[in-house]
Amino acid sequence: MNFLAHYYAATRLQTAAAPLPAYAVGTALPDFLSLAAPRTRLRLPLLGQSSATAADLALTAGVFSHLTTDTAFHKSPAFAEAQVLASRLLKQAGFIGIRVRRFFVAHILVELALDAALLRSDPALGEEFYAAFGAADFGSIALWTEDAVSRPLPDLPYVLERFADARYLLHYHSNDGVAEGLSRLCIRARQDGFEEENFTHLSCVVGEMVSSLRPQMAALLSEAAHPPTILK
Repeated sequence: MNFLAHYYAATRLQTAAAPLPAYAVGTALPDFLSLAAPRTRLRLPLLGQSSATAADLALTAGVFSHLTTDTAFHKSPAFAEAQVLASRLLKQAGFIGIRVRRFFVAHILVELALDAALLRSDPALGEEFYAAFGAADFGSIALWTEDAVSRPLPDLPYVLERFADARYLLHYHSNDGVAEGLSRLCIRARQDGFEEENFTHLSCVVGEMVSSLRPQMAALLSEAAHPPTILK
């Protein structure tokens, strides 16, 4: 699942959501860590309860929400069915001369299309997420994360600031915006990007996938969202 779906699950479906900007960042932080420090991961056993500040506790709860929701989401029957559909749509799309792993693209397509479906159903969701995210103290978040993974992370504040400034999730209002995001992720994973006619085909697949997911959003998210219990 991607950023908006995690934020939606953590703030709409989980009753223990902490009303602090750090909580919003926490719901996305495990994915950003892989950008700032490849091969470094936040794991549930690394999350302690010794943090001294409310912001640290909120960040911990947000990360806990991300990790537990991710695990449940990727094991859910609804996600498996959505991935089968995505794979079939990609196979039928008529791409020419492109080197990508269909399983990888189908997996990411489901996640990005779910974000797009949420954004189009609740247009204010993206602005709300970015407002909360951008109000966080990225320096303090980097220090918390360094303590959690026991290594320096000098690039993490920049990664968080760049994401907050780019606001690219708002582009998911359009199918082309989702296709651009998916193409960038393929290139980052050392696969081919989607260009020209292939991009047009991908944008059409995105549209079909978003339309399919919109009536299934509740099932996809309810199977994955469990109230975080790390905060008492």
